[in-house]
Amino acid sequence: MKKTTLIVAMTLIGQMAFAGDCMITTDRKACAGKEAEVLKPYNGKNPTEETKKLDDVGACEKWAEKSSKIIRKGTLAEKKVSAKFDGKDLGKSFSDKSDCK
Repeated sequence: MKKTTLIVAMTLIGQMAFAGDCMITTDRKACAGKEAEVLKPYNGKNPTEETKKLDDVGACEKWAEKSSKIIRKGTLAEKKVSAKFDGKDLGKSFSDKSDCK
């Protein structure tokens, strides 16, 4: 029983050692007249930052790329996302553009 507990504890510690903080910064450009609607979910802030614990740089980049996609078409003209993993700038930014209605 003690060996099993030790193995589980070592596995968890090993997994935690590779995880890091991924911070993405998102800059949104609203369509004309849609600024208040676009920024309302973010308390009027632009750009915004989010942090998540992720396993590695690749996972951080994937999250940044996925976060850059414009979901609410017709309200955003452009969305740009940059990322840092454990405080280091990844040197990449992801963006998406959409037509305003």
